[in-house]
Amino acid sequence: MNDALTDLIIAAREGNPHALEQLAARFQKMIKVHCSLRLDDSTLVEDAAQEVTEQMLSDIRQLRAPEAFTAWLQQIIVRTCARYNRRNRNRRSREVDLDFEGSSKLLASLTERDVSCLPEASFDEEQTREQLLAVLSQLPTSQSTPLVLHYFRSMSYKQIADALGIKVGTVSSNISKAKRNLNRLLIDES
Repeated sequence: MNDALTDLIIAAREGNPHALEQLAARFQKMIKVHCSLRLDDSTLVEDAAQEVTEQMLSDIRQLRAPEAFTAWLQQIIVRTCARYNRRNRNRRSREVDLDFEGSSKLLASLTERDVSCLPEASFDEEQTREQLLAVLSQLPTSQSTPLVLHYFRSMSYKQIADALGIKVGTVSSNISKAKRNLNRLLIDES
């Protein structure tokens, strides 16, 4: 670390408003780059970077050694981005209504959708939507949730994996199992 940066950090630590402004300007680009590398959602980069900068400026007095500044700043970036990622995952989960204690709510919401988009299942005129919903409710939630999200909410495997916090391969496997079980249950009902 060069002497000019050390002097700037010391002045900022002492509360010099000009030094605080310079420090924020000097590290703004670096903060944005690191936030963009750590955030799952690129639309949150500006907000996270602003929060990191604000925290850096408000907590600078707690920094004991100026030479530890970059490591200290990295910790702020990592914690802030982790918090944003957690919040964003929780928000996405709520948006797709994944409280599957009450999975019947989501299944009931499907009454508006066309069931013909389900593959490998034959529906004749007599089969009702309620029968399909009853069969879907017999599947384990680990299978019914991804199936419903993919075929009725038009979510990609990647979006489902992100929303549920599981791997894309697990989503694919669970949807395949759900389709097999759904077909078996539909055949047993006929």
